Order: sequence, then C-alpha cells, then structure tokens
Amino acid sequence: MFEALMTFIVTFLTAPLAIKLGLSLRILGVDVHKSWRPIIPKTGGLPLILGTIAGLLLNHVLGGGAFAGVIALSCFIAAIIGFFEDFMEEINPRLKPILLLLPALPILLAGAFTPRPVIPFLGKTRLYNIYPILVLSSYPIVCNAVNSIDVLNGSMALTSIPFFVMSMIIFYVRGDYQLLILSAIFLASLLAFIPYNKYPAKIFPGNSGSLFIGAAITSIAIIGRIEIASIIALLPQIMNEMHIIFSLGGIRSAKKFRVRPLKVEDGLLTASEESDAPITLLRMLCAKARVDERGAVYALMAISIFTSFLGLITDLLFIEGAL
Repeated sequence: MFEALMTFIVTFLTAPLAIKLGLSLRILGVDVHKSWRPIIPKTGGLPLILGTIAGLLLNHVLGGGAFAGVIALSCFIAAIIGFFEDFMEEINPRLKPILLLLPALPILLAGAFTPRPVIPFLGKTRLYNIYPILVLSSYPIVCNAVNSIDVLNGSMALTSIPFFVMSMIIFYVRGDYQLLILSAIFLASLLAFIPYNKYPAKIFPGNSGSLFIGAAITSIAIIGRIEIASIIALLPQIMNEMHIIFSLGGIRSAKKFRVRPLKVEDGLLTASEESDAPITLLRMLCAKARVDERGAVYALMAISIFTSFLGLITDLLFIEGAL
C-alpha cells in the first residue's frame, strides 16, 4: 500500500498550494450556506489529481497492472471538463452530459469491461450489444450525481469514501489486489483532502474534483465488475440528482432559479418552503428542522455508509459466487 501512502502525502502537501493558486487566479466560489458567505477557492481538484497521479505512477513502477493507465486517462478527461466549468462558471447544462460521454472512451477503446454482468436472481447475463451503451451513459449519470451532492463542506468527499471502502473489501475477498490498490489510492486522496474541505472549508473540490472522483467511481465499478453493488452504494447521489432533474423540469441550470433548496437561519440550515425550490436530498433531510451544517454532512455520510453496506452484502451474497 505504498501507493496509497504516496497519494495521501502528495494530496495533503499540495492542497495549501492549490488554495494559494485559487486565490491568486480568482477561481473562487461563495459558501452560500454560511451567513457571512465566505469566498473559497474551488481548486481542490488539483491536489486530488496530483496525489492520485503520484500513487498511480508508483503503482506502475512497482509493476502494477494495465488498468491504472486506463482509469487515470478516464478520470483526467472528466477533470478537464470540470476545470473548464470552474473557469467558465458553467457549461450549458444540456451540453455537459454529452461531454461527459468522453471519459468512457478509454474504457471502451481499451476493452476494459466485461459485457456479462451478474444480476441478483438472474445470474450472469450477456449484454454484448447493450453493455457499451450502458458504459457510455454511466459516466454522465454518476459524475453529475457526485457533483450534485457537493453542496456542503466535505459532502462530496465524505459521501464518496464509503464506496471506495466497499470496493476494497470486495476486491480483497475476490483476491484482486490490483483493483484493491487502485481503490485505496482514490480513498487516500479523499482522506488527505478532508482536513482542508471539512467545515469550515478552506478549499472546494470544484467541478474538476467532483467529476474526477465521479469518473474514478464509474471506472472502478465497470472494470471491477461491481456494477450492481455500485448502483446500490450510490443511491443517495443518484436519487439526489434525479430529484433535482424532476423538480427543475428537466436538465436545466439550478443557478437560474431564484429560490435555493435550503435557507440559513441563525447559522442553521432549514428547508425552503417555496414551492418552486429544487428538491434535493438535503432539503428533505432539513424539512421542518434546523440542522447544523456539520450534522447535515454527517447525515449524508451515514446514508452513504448504509447504502454501501447494502451494496457490499448484495455483492457477497449474490454476485461473487456467480463470477
């Protein structure tokens, strides 16, 4: 696990530099869920990427498998899209899902997938024609879902960590130590990032960071053949994104709506009572309640831990024996 240690060190040490870079280049975001509305650099994708690259390079030097380069390229493409959005403030919401098809190309071109997913109670299926389409569509769905839950300090990182823990356990049971190490590398980058992103945040992951992690989750799920477990583990993120789409009446920019899903009252979060406010998982959690921001993030993390546990149990009971 030297790769994970290297990732942790590089991510932790480069985060302060990313904070200074964000301030100097004015790549900033407003922390809207605080009454004093601090201005925070949104360049957190840089340390996540640099730390992960360091871990993947060490993995290559130590004789790691072929999947590291494919996953790295997929994640890097997603991060580039995120960097562009961070600089430009926003990509056309209808164009963004199309652009997020691009991170799937390294997986498809390398043939790093098995079109025979195991589905509980059905066993091993043969989706030779449909599976590549599912691979393409999975990146916009998961990347946007991970991005959509990045609304509070630490929420993206803390809700993504349970997935990587789940995948590490599955790969350990399976004896697939290469994918276990790759999952550990991404887990280490998030753990090192949390001290800077937790409440009160010194840096945001930005679209580059959330799309980078979203692509990592998708790539590991596809290459590692843990599709069903991943869908279950990511139910909070996916449901949050679906609620937003339905409440906005389609794929539209949430920035164009005058009412936010949450209000800040005396430093506490409460759900908006406006009928046209977007419906989100956080709005439902804060309904008729006043919640501390840290408490809201811990609630999101607890839900993600629970769904990841369900994904793990599903995989161990119904999937592993049929692979």
